[in-house]
Amino acid sequence: MTKAFGLQQPISLPDDEPLWPISDLQQPEVVHSAEAFIESMLFQPHLDRIVVLRNGIELLDQHVGVPEAVENAVRGALTMRSFLENLGPDLQRRFRGRLWHYGTKGKEKEIKRNDGSKKKRAFSETVKELMRRQEDGDIPVDAPLYISELRWHEKVRHPSAPDELVKTATRRDVYDSTPLARRMPLWERSEGGIFVGERGAGSGMHVDQCLWSNVGRNWCGFKLFALWGWEERHSILDEAGKGTLFHMPLSEREKGFLRRAKKIALIRPGDIWVFSGGQPHTALIVGDGISISAYESFVSAHPAAVGLLVRSNTKDSHWKPCWMDDDDLDELYEDVVDSLQRSLRAPDLERKLRLRLQSCVQAMRTDGDPYCRELWEQEDSGKRRRRREEDSQDEEASGGALGKSSKSSKSSSEKGEERSPYAKKTRGPS
Repeated sequence: MTKAFGLQQPISLPDDEPLWPISDLQQPEVVHSAEAFIESMLFQPHLDRIVVLRNGIELLDQHVGVPEAVENAVRGALTMRSFLENLGPDLQRRFRGRLWHYGTKGKEKEIKRNDGSKKKRAFSETVKELMRRQEDGDIPVDAPLYISELRWHEKVRHPSAPDELVKTATRRDVYDSTPLARRMPLWERSEGGIFVGERGAGSGMHVDQCLWSNVGRNWCGFKLFALWGWEERHSILDEAGKGTLFHMPLSEREKGFLRRAKKIALIRPGDIWVFSGGQPHTALIVGDGISISAYESFVSAHPAAVGLLVRSNTKDSHWKPCWMDDDDLDELYEDVVDSLQRSLRAPDLERKLRLRLQSCVQAMRTDGDPYCRELWEQEDSGKRRRRREEDSQDEEASGGALGKSSKSSKSSSEKGEERSPYAKKTRGPS
């Protein structure tokens, strides 16, 4: 393995590194060409699957994806505290992100100021809180640390697409690897975050706020990644608990939960992988050094994928503590309709893709909730107006006194920070 995406981090695991047991049936699908991975990613459903592209960082030209500030900070840093020191206060102020510690086995704890303020703080303020609580003895000085959703504090022009104003800090995304990504029903990269951590840190068990797919990139470090089957979408979370991590050494109860996982993958430096965020999943960093990953959320051009998306925020399909805000989900559906219509109007759209997108439209029409069907009825009559545009006009007419319009058929109880333009409250992938 080359060091192009090693970032001067270890590129092999210690011989005695403890790992989760992985049965033959739990092994992920592994592909070795960009073409095979793109086919799986863009045109197939992802329920009950983890598809890994070995050496994907190089094959999809993602080696320049890590922002220069993060790249410089991680070089030579073998712990998260040295990474934070290398990043320094000036650069920390340019970012936003969430910081977690793992001082108790099997549990994740977010580090944040509990002063009641809803102000979106710079990442430097969170680092100061870490230092204060370490000095007070509230956080062990050797507790593993994890940064999730690291992004710019203010919008910037995306280096690979200067016409896009984004908060994502990555310089190149999987979205930029193929023009077909722009034809998908949905692809969210404008606020995608970077995840940075060390051995013992990770993302506790959860499902995403929305039943979409995720594509992850891993520039350095090793990560265990587990996905539970669709039939376990409620039961495993009810039993194990949201936010649970599977630290070594494993208890018999934890081994039992992992035996029930549908797929488990050891993600290596340079890997890119795709999976359904609508299923319970968790990640744990293993090995020496620092792990750096990032994710993009999307919906593939397959009717089953769109059919799954429109089951978000429904009791049968989606674990309720992770629901998206109802109005945000409506705006997401508006964007899907716009994206499908824009792609289908393209005169150069290849026939196979056109047929596939038309089947996605049909899935949304027939399987979607009443608001989805209303959107398509408005589209058919040529009278559709976006909810967010109506809200903006209402605010102007009332001097800005009105908030977002309300649609009360669903509710949300997920807590956290935004991960996408739609998601005001979410934990993020892994």
